[in-house]
Amino acid sequence: MDNKSKKYQSNSLLRGLRILEAFGAGRAQMTLSQIADEISVTSSAAFRFVHTLEQEGYLIKNEAERTFRLAPRVMELGYSYIKSLDLNDVAASHARHLRDLSGFSVHVAVLENTDAVYVFRAMSPSPMVSNIPVGSRLPAFATSMGRIMLSSLSDEEIDRRFKEYEFQKFTDATIGTLNELKIALKEDQKRGYTAQASQLAEGTNAIAAPIHDRSGYAIGAVNISGHHNQLGLNEHLINMVLDCAKRISEMQ
Repeated sequence: MDNKSKKYQSNSLLRGLRILEAFGAGRAQMTLSQIADEISVTSSAAFRFVHTLEQEGYLIKNEAERTFRLAPRVMELGYSYIKSLDLNDVAASHARHLRDLSGFSVHVAVLENTDAVYVFRAMSPSPMVSNIPVGSRLPAFATSMGRIMLSSLSDEEIDRRFKEYEFQKFTDATIGTLNELKIALKEDQKRGYTAQASQLAEGTNAIAAPIHDRSGYAIGAVNISGHHNQLGLNEHLINMVLDCAKRISEMQ
């Protein structure tokens, strides 16, 4: 790496990443002094990095043994990447079939913390098309796919992810508080799908269903979306989306 590139590096971020990389075979747990030695800093400097990683959910402290270990959130980073690649390959043909069958745009997304990340799109030829580019990150609480993926999480996990989260009002119908979100998620979970007017932009409807892996974990979601004058939230379209999600799930 040349000197110009190094100039833009964040040393704090690099040290945080090296702490996470230091855990591995034979080093499932480490003390603060061991972590400090690993990244060549003082214990007081290491404490700041470790405290931040713990607060953000990447490390867990064992108070009794005064050691730290990786938290499940670290696994989520890699898993989100892997499952997005898998879903691209597996979901493509079924998503295109749903688009052709319904006449509406179809999107596939995965959940990353509080965002729905769009990983596949099959656009409708309709002039009143709903078109969200692949790679877009939208607030999960305000999207149909984000909502149905969040509904699979425990109350404790929802609390962790949305602690001190600022709910932005995009439309009059947009969820505005954590309590409102929890109530909506319970209803989504009970139904097994989300069918709603868009909470991000006026004039659009969407229907979303979860994509499960073999263990029943929601690894993603698929939806159809379109102008509210064309896309009715009816049982026929809901069943189309549920069937598409089921077919993709069966291939996991």
